[in-house]
Amino acid sequence: MGTYTAAMLAELERMTGKRLWEYFDLITGTSTGGIIAVALGLGIPAERILRLYLEQGARIFPFPRLWLLGHAWWTLKHVFRPKHSQQVLKQVIEDVVKDQRFGDSKVRLVIPAFDADRGGPQLFKTAHRPEFKQDYLLPAVTVALGTAAAPTYYPAYTAAGGGCYIDGGVWANCPAMIGLLEATCVLKQPIERVELLSIGTTTEPFHVSTRRRRGGILRWGKGAVRLFMQGQVEGAIGQARLMTNHRMLRVNNVTVPGRFTIDDATVVAELKSLGEQAARIYEREISQRFLFAPAPRFTPDLVPPARSAQT
Repeated sequence: MGTYTAAMLAELERMTGKRLWEYFDLITGTSTGGIIAVALGLGIPAERILRLYLEQGARIFPFPRLWLLGHAWWTLKHVFRPKHSQQVLKQVIEDVVKDQRFGDSKVRLVIPAFDADRGGPQLFKTAHRPEFKQDYLLPAVTVALGTAAAPTYYPAYTAAGGGCYIDGGVWANCPAMIGLLEATCVLKQPIERVELLSIGTTTEPFHVSTRRRRGGILRWGKGAVRLFMQGQVEGAIGQARLMTNHRMLRVNNVTVPGRFTIDDATVVAELKSLGEQAARIYEREISQRFLFAPAPRFTPDLVPPARSAQT
């Protein structure tokens, strides 16, 4: 539900007249949030990112316009194959980020994914430390697709230059702690100086029914995935609040169960409206806490070689 997040950011930029990336030292995002984070880091206006969801959502997440038989076939095919085409998502992202590299980011970025070859967590990082010598050379589209390769919806993303990645949400569905640890342990900032803004993609109350409490695969179904994802988010938010002594602002809408799904492009107008409302509610607090002065200019420790030298 990146439409909600992108709409909120676009409305904040419209209301304040400020480019948000200029006011943060570090941006992190997972899955659809990772796509948004990469685009923001490259200096792309939030309004342009929002248009990606509004104008291309139906291409990225097509839905069968058929009656029962067609819908049944769509569901059956999803059992054996990915639900959507990754090539379409790649084309849409390329239209926004063009041929820019991850290292062209104007702000420090940390983007979670899962390394399918190694079988462990992956963090794509800009060159904000001398030892970060590889990720900054990657095409920006590679990082965006790597963090957003949601299992069952898309195949794992295999990069042209090597590497195979799965959606970062499998282990960092809410990257609040990723950003906090990067700021304190890697960038060596005292925890007392860290202010954290966390923007969700909407959530809904999760209830473990009596039937599911009895256990079993059939009783849980897709609910098990939602349980794991919701547990990650709540755990990360709670830990981050405790570590920052509540110097953290969490913005997220709680919605009616079943109202939105991860790949339903028919509700983008509703998500846009919710995101814009959230921006109007929180604009004053966000401006006071985060947008009072631009962050120091980010200077990478490594400079990407000229593109003409790449073969």
